Amino acid sequence: MSKLLKRGIPLILLLGFVWMMMGNPPYSQLGYAPEQPFNYNHKLHAGDYKIDCQYCHTGVKTGKKAGVPSISICMNCHNSVGFEEMPKLDDLRDNYWDKSKSPEWIRVHNMPDHVRFSHMPHVKAFHKEGEPTKEACKPCHGDIASMEVVTRVKALNMGFCVDCHKQEDMVKLGAKRNCSTCHY
Repeated sequence: MSKLLKRGIPLILLLGFVWMMMGNPPYSQLGYAPEQPFNYNHKLHAGDYKIDCQYCHTGVKTGKKAGVPSISICMNCHNSVGFEEMPKLDDLRDNYWDKSKSPEWIRVHNMPDHVRFSHMPHVKAFHKEGEPTKEACKPCHGDIASMEVVTRVKALNMGFCVDCHKQEDMVKLGAKRNCSTCHY
């Protein structure tokens, strides 16, 4: 085998890998909006009613994962709202609350298994005192409070993250760019 092939094939593979990680890979799933087990309208709840993200996503400021709401979080409000006025909630009560089970939400914003990501430092960096948490969520998730159905609007690939970590104000906040910051 010639030297060109011996060097060329690994180079092509390496360049392909870099493109996949830094470019817009096919797995970025822009526009991904899976059908959820229960139709939860973020525009209504987070937008019109201005319910803060961290009320339902309890780990967003303190943990690795934002967390998905349990049925008890939903029912904290909906038990007081009343079901007679909202017949669409019969499914919530009958299929989840009465059976003591939470909806099995389908994750819309997911990172590959080899990526170490924690919401806590990111929300801390983006959250400004006095603003609702949703403002800290917008850079990565878009304006969820205007979406009836949560849709993936950012690629959330390596290039997206590195571009953010390179921004001058993020560097001042301590954003690191070494591989072990994000990768196991």
